[in-house]
Amino acid sequence: MKTISVPDEWAEAYNSPEFQQFAKAWLGFDPIKPEVSQSQSKRLRTVQDVIESLPKPGGFEQLAIPPYVGGGSSGIAFGVASMKHHTTDEGWQIFNGLKHAGYALVGHNLPCNHTDVRRAITSMHPGVVVMQDKREWDVSARDFRDKEARFIKTSSLAGQPQIFKLTILKDSHQRPRYHAEAATEMGCHAWIIYYHPRIVCHNAPYVRPEHLIRTYHSINLKVVPAYAPRRMNCIFSGAMSRAYPMREHIRNNLSSLPLVDYHKHPGYHRKGCETPSFLKLLNRYKVSICTSSIYGYALRKIIESTACGCRVITDLPTDEVMPSIDGNLLRVPPGIPIPKLHRVVQDLCDTYDPATQQRYAQAAKEFYDYRRLANKLVKDIEQLRKDYRDGLNG
Repeated sequence: MKTISVPDEWAEAYNSPEFQQFAKAWLGFDPIKPEVSQSQSKRLRTVQDVIESLPKPGGFEQLAIPPYVGGGSSGIAFGVASMKHHTTDEGWQIFNGLKHAGYALVGHNLPCNHTDVRRAITSMHPGVVVMQDKREWDVSARDFRDKEARFIKTSSLAGQPQIFKLTILKDSHQRPRYHAEAATEMGCHAWIIYYHPRIVCHNAPYVRPEHLIRTYHSINLKVVPAYAPRRMNCIFSGAMSRAYPMREHIRNNLSSLPLVDYHKHPGYHRKGCETPSFLKLLNRYKVSICTSSIYGYALRKIIESTACGCRVITDLPTDEVMPSIDGNLLRVPPGIPIPKLHRVVQDLCDTYDPATQQRYAQAAKEFYDYRRLANKLVKDIEQLRKDYRDGLNG
């Protein structure tokens, strides 16, 4: 086992006592002092298991459906250009994809270089608006995010029934009251989500299930390295927190996992995107351990690992099926005993087949290319917009 510092991409880590409590309930053991129960260690998770293990935020009702009367076909995406320089560039890729799909980008250091929402919609007359997750631009003094990216006059959107308005909702467990207020402020018609709709609805009970559009984390084919035939055994990486009890359990028992190389997370910053170097690292391994947190999220590393030729070990829920690449995933229970995990790693390393992995890598690159996913997203937006106009969901 060796330890070096390399990049990773995960949801932000939190260390509240509540997360510790939920983690213990989810795993069946204390991740700080692991004692794996036999029943938990033998059972794979489902989406329902994840939901039952998490508290549901109280005091929420689904937000009222804003009026929509139909409008033009042009699209505006209010984005944050500096996200291309974050540790991981996933938040930028979706907006870069929308640009390729024909949307105009508005924001600080974007082609329409200002942050005045009222000015943009008045001068450009869009039929559709996509707004980046508010927490990415409504930042505090100590936040690493770009303060100059803050949008102003977002409430002007609410009085525009001819504009179909969407926002990004990625980490649905974070600050539900804040995000509900942000959606109300802009008169949000729909949310673009990355993770399983049932989990999102549980964590964010203010959303309307019929107004969720599912997408996935994406990759940029230009930075995915060519398949490397010579490979080491297994890589394990990621930010550590009580939101990732399986991850902490593995880290605390690395001495019993001799085939696993542990790579530290570099922290969240905007000093330059580290995704390209991380993909090069993945390309050196046969197997990648990709945990999905207590929230059962289909995180980007699953896709990246597959695109770089790795077999994937994950605790992703069994009914959270990853299009085109699910066959590359070996699911394990989140409380898998360390000796059993060692045997799983050993078996996958011993049976690693380059031809099979290259086929899965190609499938990942084809399906999760950010331009392809953006084109699909635009089509899905248009379909939901039509449903609104036809009165099916409005």
